[in-house]
Amino acid sequence: MEATLFMSPKPVSLDELKEIAEIETRVETKSLMDELMHFYNNRKSSLEIVESSIGYQMRVKEEYEDKVSHYAKNSLFNQGTMKTLALIAYKQPIEQSLVIKYRNNKAYDHLKVLFENGFIKKDRKGKTFVLSTTTKFIEYFGKDFNKNKK
Repeated sequence: MEATLFMSPKPVSLDELKEIAEIETRVETKSLMDELMHFYNNRKSSLEIVESSIGYQMRVKEEYEDKVSHYAKNSLFNQGTMKTLALIAYKQPIEQSLVIKYRNNKAYDHLKVLFENGFIKKDRKGKTFVLSTTTKFIEYFGKDFNKNKK
């Protein structure tokens, strides 16, 4: 659920979180979300999780926004594309169909941009592709996420 909130540019509903985390009931999902919100909102962190009428969202605390918002504007890619790239980097190798499931249909556009710019590669696997980062990604961001996987 935490990864979903981190990756999503918009609030995520309780039902979506329940499905993604493969939790049996909404009550259990709500309880886990309350724990996660408490964890983030009561520690010395620049991030918080908020609940609204349409779902949950992870965001930068208001007191830090002015200090860091300019980084989002100057990114190589837009925020949605960067979140798609972060998902691929963290979960690689990952099937394209899962990226679309977690990120929504706009991720097709993100993948096209990332592929055209040489940050991801794709290998056909049946009806989908398996995605992973390239050496250009490692050179640009300075980290090989595959080495950190257990």
